[in-house]
Amino acid sequence: MKKRCPLLALFVASALHLSGQTLSDSARISLMTVAPGEEVYSIFGHSALRVSDPVIGFDRCYNYGTFEFEQPNFLLKFCRGKLLYYLNLEPTRAFERGNLYERRAMQEQLLNLQPAEKQRLFQLLQENAREENRYYKYDFFYDNCATRIRDIVQEAHFHQLHFDTAGLAQGRTMRQLLRPYLENHPWTQFGIDLVLGLPADRRASARDWMFLPDHLHDLFGRASFDEAPLVRAEREMPEGGFPPREIRRADPVDGFLGSPFWVMCFVAVVGLLSMANPRTARVFDAVFWFTLGLAGLVMALLWFATDHSATKSNLNILWALPTHLLFFWRSRRSELTDNYFMGAAILTALTLLFWKFLPQEMPLAALPLALLVVVKGYLKGKGN
Repeated sequence: MKKRCPLLALFVASALHLSGQTLSDSARISLMTVAPGEEVYSIFGHSALRVSDPVIGFDRCYNYGTFEFEQPNFLLKFCRGKLLYYLNLEPTRAFERGNLYERRAMQEQLLNLQPAEKQRLFQLLQENAREENRYYKYDFFYDNCATRIRDIVQEAHFHQLHFDTAGLAQGRTMRQLLRPYLENHPWTQFGIDLVLGLPADRRASARDWMFLPDHLHDLFGRASFDEAPLVRAEREMPEGGFPPREIRRADPVDGFLGSPFWVMCFVAVVGLLSMANPRTARVFDAVFWFTLGLAGLVMALLWFATDHSATKSNLNILWALPTHLLFFWRSRRSELTDNYFMGAAILTALTLLFWKFLPQEMPLAALPLALLVVVKGYLKGKGN
């Protein structure tokens, strides 16, 4: 998320000059885990690796979670899953200062590495940081700032690390692992549940848990190599963490507007009441079917036209058909429109019937909308 500049390029080049240098016995390598932030992009926390060697004057954080807002077609690339992230080298003091400014506490775990292991990990990081290697195509579940660290630390240990997974809640899905971070962000959770497809409901392996920085931290803390613990020591910054923020009573997520389920119930009631007046019903129906079709189109594009693995095979499209966009504006009856809306009602009714038994976890807040699709579609199909 940083803008590149000639000074940064010069800094990276000078840092890479150390690639062939041997770390001293005083060198330390740590896992830095940053607490979740308030912005949507920071809800799930962050991870980085710190390499510090006072003898050669080197103290940098290797941050795989960086991208450029200024790259051409940024928004289109982000939506299509083609946005390139890259490994950024950042002075540790700047890394810490930025997170503390945002009131995001950090935990530093000093890795228990032998000199040969430190050197190997350092060389792998330096090789990753080269211009030809530093860019990668981000994947939310399987290739992010945390999984990259997991993989490179395992590679430095020749994949012989042992993770104690006894404390993990078995049977959790990838989607369920996100829930604790979204409790105070109901609309974000609703949106995420709408766009995530079947892959999000795959049972998470112990390795999969580490796509989230908090779980990477916990599993590193219980990992071992040749029966020696991977983590030697740990400290928190600031010590004791930040005091909790005051709850803002006027926070927009509080009350009725903070609950997607109740807002969708209100929309459904308005839709049913609108049927009492033909003109009102026509206006509501046009807006309703258009919005639903637009949502379905977004789901379809995320499924078929992007590289996002987590948005494939999205069963929400069964009740939010993109084809509604072909029919929302038609006010005159015809056999085609009658059959279409009756078919949409039947398909959605079947989806509701098996709502709890589908292999994908369907969002509770969408239930009122799906019920309205059944009622509206059936009545339109009957010519009412």
